[in-house]
Amino acid sequence: MSSSTDLSTATGILTYIADTPFDSDTAVPITGGFGNYVFRLHLRTPLHEQDTVVFKHAKPYVPGWPTMAISLDRQVYEVAALRQVRERLPDTSLVTVPEVILFDDVAHVIIMNDCGERALNLKQLLQSSPPPDTIARQIGTALGEFLAWLHNRGSTDEEFLDFFARNEKGKLLSADVTYGRLVSTLTDAAPPLLAEPPLEVPREKLDIIGTVANDTWRAMQSTTETVVMGDFWPGNVLVALQYNEEGIATAIERIVVVDWELAKSGLAGLDVGQFSAELHLLRSFHPASNDAASALLTSFLEAYRRTCDGDALTRKHVAKIALVHIGAHLVAWTPRVPWGNKEKVRELVQRGIDYLVEGSYASEGYIRDSMIAALLR
Repeated sequence: MSSSTDLSTATGILTYIADTPFDSDTAVPITGGFGNYVFRLHLRTPLHEQDTVVFKHAKPYVPGWPTMAISLDRQVYEVAALRQVRERLPDTSLVTVPEVILFDDVAHVIIMNDCGERALNLKQLLQSSPPPDTIARQIGTALGEFLAWLHNRGSTDEEFLDFFARNEKGKLLSADVTYGRLVSTLTDAAPPLLAEPPLEVPREKLDIIGTVANDTWRAMQSTTETVVMGDFWPGNVLVALQYNEEGIATAIERIVVVDWELAKSGLAGLDVGQFSAELHLLRSFHPASNDAASALLTSFLEAYRRTCDGDALTRKHVAKIALVHIGAHLVAWTPRVPWGNKEKVRELVQRGIDYLVEGSYASEGYIRDSMIAALLR
């Protein structure tokens, strides 16, 4: 293998893998993320009974955001997370993670097994062909149990926690891209959808949001609460379903959680909040997904509550962090992602502001009336 070729292109990748067990006919870009160069390799000779594998190459920047420098150490943490989670995960789990077949830390390449060409990420699935509520609830339950298992393990396994606590650059990146720009999003650096006309936010609310942003930013750098996945959203959940002759989903083949380079010590509520916020965005902008997304969200939260260790006070802490993070995600990300419908974007940003302000007080009554009520039910 030679790392001198351009591994962001199919031609360079095919040269890199020539005369190896990964020698392939084609390398096809996989869409859905923007942090790395990801391709599906169609192998000339099956490997471990698989005809395809996934090739992931990292650069010292985010391809979908070229001005953002990002450490290549992220692959070290991703590979460690994939290997350690697979090693520790109960055999009964419906959810799994990819198996790492090769890690080239010089060329910054990870080759892993493939969930299959028929698999869609959960965001695509809910947008294009929302499954029946029964299947949606099964997906939500499986993901809630999986995330709770990760947080349980991360809070009790010292070796596991200590390793991921060293991902300082991951902590900084996660904090900066959301909490580092909350106030500026609502003031001097407002995206066009919020700037034309200006979104009027009272000074007292901006002050509260500024305090919440600073407090959460600092907590993300210092906490050793648990190990978090770090980027837990529907785009990083691959789902393969079985369908009947009418094209209706009848069963789940597999669920695979991918993209673990932001795995680190963190606040459990951030994983819960990011996933919940993205499901809410999906059902808000794609009404056809409402029933499936809502069923999935409720079952996810209920399963997380049932499975997560800790007493009611701990669950309330997770719920408070999750509610604040939903607000932060709606404010920082909704106007920067091409969801469409300007008025709906502004409406959701306003709701995010309310969650940030009210969530900072976290009265139990307010949480029980919110979209994450099932965490305390």
